Amino acid sequence: MRRLLLLVAGGLAIVTGFRVLTNPDCNTVSFDGQGGRIAVLVCAPDDSGALPGNATGAVMLVLGIAVAGTALRRR
Repeated sequence: MRRLLLLVAGGLAIVTGFRVLTNPDCNTVSFDGQGGRIAVLVCAPDDSGALPGNATGAVMLVLGIAVAGTALRRR
């Protein structure tokens, strides 16, 4: 069950990172909280976001690959 959850979490991080990197309107990114445990990624076409879009997308890709790789290597 843990392996499946790690694969899903890693896959979501990879997809989100790829979408941020390929979106031309995503120059900056901020995370908007909608409650206690939910974080929503919000892209901004200008400098109004908190983090640079390229760096955030790259970190999410690397994090997703690491999580998915860990899930695949676990026995």
